[in-house]
Amino acid sequence: MIRCIRPKALTLIAAGISGGFLWGQVGSSPLPVNEVAVIESKALAVTLEEALDLALEGNTSLQAQGVALESSRRAAQSSWNAFLPGISLSGSLSNSHSFTSGSEAQWNWGASGGLNLSLTAGIPVQMKLTALQYEMAQISYESQVQTIMANVSNSFYKLLTAKKNLQVLEDNLALTKEQYEQSQVNYNRGLASELDMLRSQYAFVSAEPQLERAQSQYEADLVAFQLLIGSEVPVIPTGDFQLQQLNLPAAQDLVDIYLENRLDVIQKKQLLQEAELKKTSQVLSARAPSISLSESIRMSPAGGKMDGEPSISGSFSIGVSIPVDGFIPGSSKSLSIKNTEDAVTTARMNLETTKAQASQDIVTKVKEVKLLWNEVEIARLNETIAERAYQLSQEGYGAGLVSQTDLENSRQQMVSAQLAGSTSQSQYLVGVEQLAHALGLTEQEVYELYGIKE
Repeated sequence: MIRCIRPKALTLIAAGISGGFLWGQVGSSPLPVNEVAVIESKALAVTLEEALDLALEGNTSLQAQGVALESSRRAAQSSWNAFLPGISLSGSLSNSHSFTSGSEAQWNWGASGGLNLSLTAGIPVQMKLTALQYEMAQISYESQVQTIMANVSNSFYKLLTAKKNLQVLEDNLALTKEQYEQSQVNYNRGLASELDMLRSQYAFVSAEPQLERAQSQYEADLVAFQLLIGSEVPVIPTGDFQLQQLNLPAAQDLVDIYLENRLDVIQKKQLLQEAELKKTSQVLSARAPSISLSESIRMSPAGGKMDGEPSISGSFSIGVSIPVDGFIPGSSKSLSIKNTEDAVTTARMNLETTKAQASQDIVTKVKEVKLLWNEVEIARLNETIAERAYQLSQEGYGAGLVSQTDLENSRQQMVSAQLAGSTSQSQYLVGVEQLAHALGLTEQEVYELYGIKE
């Protein structure tokens, strides 16, 4: 079989050979050691559910949020202490003596105690505010959990995809090596041109760096995944993609059902409620009267003698304080009230903005999931066609009906289709997870509610 070789192609071939393209040596070199397999042999294999459990226990960001939640819980449970009076106890021991006369020194003692309670109209509001802040801390913790779970799921699917792609690239390396060796045999027998042989050589030597780059990225992602879930030992995701098509209702219907369940919407509602309570507290503090109650008890020996009979006396007082400057326009307290009113207006606007953004987010996620499923089906079809096309190209090449270039193109298309197939599946799973997050549900709940049963 005679093929035309252009002068420019001859120049490139010559440059490749002079630059060290020693195809005889390349053909005899073994495939690289699979470092990923060595790493995985020492790692703990975990499923997605196990990885999520590990993250709930070991993620440092989640642990810090848990500390803040516990602090808010203690404050909420102890809000009754606003009615706890101030209690004080004191005692004294004195010695009276003269430096000029010969009189004897005399000892004396005394003890006292006091209770002081201040009651303001804002105490009930402050107790409500403390309880609300605990609820806000709970929602913040749940939001952090959702974020961590989403990140773990995304990283898990990404690693599974990378693992599948590594297998494709490993098979591709072995395949290009086999083709190159066969091309050498054909060239030595005069059945293939030198250009075809060099092309197969280039395909082989370029497949190895591609695999090594993918391995390096996979190893880095494994380390990041271990840090994300807070595992003390190396971990390796295991399992396979379990895809299930969703039969989703109209996007607006989902908005109507789930908008109020979103944590970001709930958080904005809580911020509005907090602003309103702070406004009420500020008004009461600046304009409502306060009552103070106090009782003091004193004990000392009668006659000022150490062994005298103890004498006990007490004093009770009650006072009312009525602020006036809070009613004066332009005073600091009046301005503080205005500021809290502005805060309420701002919080209300933020709530409406968040609702609008959340509605659009749900609509976008619904469309995205539908598109991703279509891409999965197209990728599956493309992969099947590409694999069959490569099989036919191999048969044609063996019969001398297909050129080395066409065979190489067919192989590259097959590899690309296989990589795209695993990537599309991973993207679909991530898309479903993001949709679940947008609806305030878990992935499992989304599949149970809208999954198409096979």
